Amino acid sequence: MSEYKHQHPFMIILETVKSIVYAIPPIFFFALSRRDELGNVNIPLLAAIALIAILTYSTTKWYFFTYQYENGYLHIRRGLLFKKERSIKRERVQTVNVITNFIQKLLGVTSLHVKTAGSMEAELSLTAVTLQESQNIKTYLENHTTNGSGKNHAEESETGNANVNTYNVPLLNLLLAGATSGRFMLLFSLIAAALSQLYPYIPESYMGLILEQVIPRNNINISLLLILIFGLLLLSWIISTLVFAVQYSNFTLQRQEDDIRISYGLIEQKEYNLNMKRIQALSVKDSLLRQPLNLCSIYAEVAGGSSEKQDYVTTLYPLLNLRELSRFMDNMFPEYIIPENMHPLPLRSRKRYIIRLLVPAIVIVLLLQLVPYGWVSLLVLPPTFLLGLSRYNTGGTAILEKQLTLRFRNIHRYHVFVLRDHIQTMQISSNPFQRMSDLNTIGISVLSSRGGNRFALADIDRKESGKIWNWFSRN
Repeated sequence: MSEYKHQHPFMIILETVKSIVYAIPPIFFFALSRRDELGNVNIPLLAAIALIAILTYSTTKWYFFTYQYENGYLHIRRGLLFKKERSIKRERVQTVNVITNFIQKLLGVTSLHVKTAGSMEAELSLTAVTLQESQNIKTYLENHTTNGSGKNHAEESETGNANVNTYNVPLLNLLLAGATSGRFMLLFSLIAAALSQLYPYIPESYMGLILEQVIPRNNINISLLLILIFGLLLLSWIISTLVFAVQYSNFTLQRQEDDIRISYGLIEQKEYNLNMKRIQALSVKDSLLRQPLNLCSIYAEVAGGSSEKQDYVTTLYPLLNLRELSRFMDNMFPEYIIPENMHPLPLRSRKRYIIRLLVPAIVIVLLLQLVPYGWVSLLVLPPTFLLGLSRYNTGGTAILEKQLTLRFRNIHRYHVFVLRDHIQTMQISSNPFQRMSDLNTIGISVLSSRGGNRFALADIDRKESGKIWNWFSRN
């Protein structure tokens, strides 16, 4: 038996930095709220005591956390007062993810996360191991199966017998993906929320100067207000584009037989591995900003992921031209087929899609007429009508021998490809109004997150839903 190993001592530094970073926001807001009471407090002394306590905790955590891998098992020991020992059989390991942030890269270490079947969280998380050690653990845990010739995947790769398909995303495409991702609206909301929290602490002289420019002599300067909002939106768009490009920098997708490897990141480098058996569905998303440019992104619903979304909805490719989609699927995911034709929704469904959105919008608009400038809300009715019409025109289904394809729209447009063997449940339902028009709603569930994920399409022709049900039910 080999001896148990410690992580690299740099783990102490990384754990200390992480604890300090997590403590900064609550300390900052606490200090703002109690700033009048901090005059008699020896802040340097308190900071020194806190730093010593964090260092002591991090050192203790490093010393009492050990691991060992041999004889088909991964053994873990940890804890000072309450000691815990755990052994994981190598065959149960589903993914071994390697993540390297900026500080780890400078220190020459990386973090490694091991996840097993049926586990919602990582069974083993190593904060700081050398790059060589992470590859040793990864190779040991992943290359435990052999093919018919008795060679494992690593041996095949070395001999060059295995076929490896690789796709890389150029930097220009990453910038375009970031510019059309729509994330700037989320960032705009976060900036606005942050400003609302900091508003009470902005000096009154500054606020008065700003308000004098925006509201001179009690008359709102609409032009200046619009310029400020537009400037904030533009800043959010630029920042979100750059953040996206940095986050997914050097994006590489590789497939070797049934093994898929995804790596990306500039400041924080991530490497994910998954097996095709874990992919329960593929979805092609055409976001609202990307549709005029004929662009899409591709995602996978992954079984056995943790509670974090990135573990059960994995980005397979962040940006792809729809003209290249068929060739991409043939090269990387030949198990899934893009149908040549989709069965559209019946004409009698159109009014239901429009009414379903338009009636609630009309009710809200009528209520807003009771407040000043409520007439502005009338502007939402035409987009609402067009969205309902677009949802109807988008909806469609396609049945192949082993695959069901659903096409639908929320704000964005989706194509979902599901193999029959991966459908956990299928439900055909109808309300009284649908039954009057011979329409049904079809819903399918796949195993991905803890509660699974469900895709639904409303107002399908009853005959078409019957065909889908018979296709799913037959042996």
